[in-house]
Amino acid sequence: MNSYRQDDWAASPSHPSAVNAPYLMGTGVVTAEDTGTRPLSPPHSHPDPMLAWCYRGTVWVHLQDAMWRLAPGQGMWIPAHTPHTAHHEADSTGCYTYIPDSSLIVPIDDVTRVLVPRAVQEMLLHLGINDMPTDLRVRIQSVLIEMLQQPVPEAASEWGEVPMPADERVRPLVQAVLAYPGDPRSARDLLLAHGLHERTVLRIFQNDVGMSFGRWRTGVRMTLGARLIIDGTPVGAAAHRCGYATTSAFSASFKERFGITPRQHVARVQADAAHQLYWR
Repeated sequence: MNSYRQDDWAASPSHPSAVNAPYLMGTGVVTAEDTGTRPLSPPHSHPDPMLAWCYRGTVWVHLQDAMWRLAPGQGMWIPAHTPHTAHHEADSTGCYTYIPDSSLIVPIDDVTRVLVPRAVQEMLLHLGINDMPTDLRVRIQSVLIEMLQQPVPEAASEWGEVPMPADERVRPLVQAVLAYPGDPRSARDLLLAHGLHERTVLRIFQNDVGMSFGRWRTGVRMTLGARLIIDGTPVGAAAHRCGYATTSAFSASFKERFGITPRQHVARVQADAAHQLYWR
């Protein structure tokens, strides 16, 4: 959960470069045991572009205006000097590869999705724990960068992004929804519980994320629901976890969000060669 205020993001420090010449990249590996459920650190940035990617489980990357859920094999480029942090769900492993601008084939100017092939994942980890001649290491790193900067397949457009409103007045409300997406209370009851006026919340969400609070809350629930059913949770149980009284109501919201039913989504992901290749 994003627990930082706008002032924290504005004051985020810049860490020193993690890459020393003549090398082209460096990778850090973090497990849930290293952090528990808390974020890795307060918001910070790096002088080099960073590829955040998930090796096992689920990794959440926090940016100032959004949260991204990464499943195994999924990653995202974060431009240099972009404040960020992350947290890992239980039994998850997240990896963070730093690549200076001078080593990249194409500059990283925007936050973008990337698939990290299994062979690239294993080689990045191999480079981190094995010695080898410098010229060989640099040649391997050069090939890995080329593979990482291949175009992303269209299927990656469905990855779980949760836009985050910037207005501090709705911060406790946003935190409550992220912490407990399945809260059965109505939107109106939630607003009353946080002492917020409906028109104020509508204006803030429309201005900051381009949608109503109700639609945003549904998006948070559907991101959770998609993860649960892919992880093997029965649709009925996923519906309950997401705050729906009936499976049919959950399925209707899911289809409106993704264009297919939950069972169709599971079937498509299981048939996807990329899913079969990456899933752990």
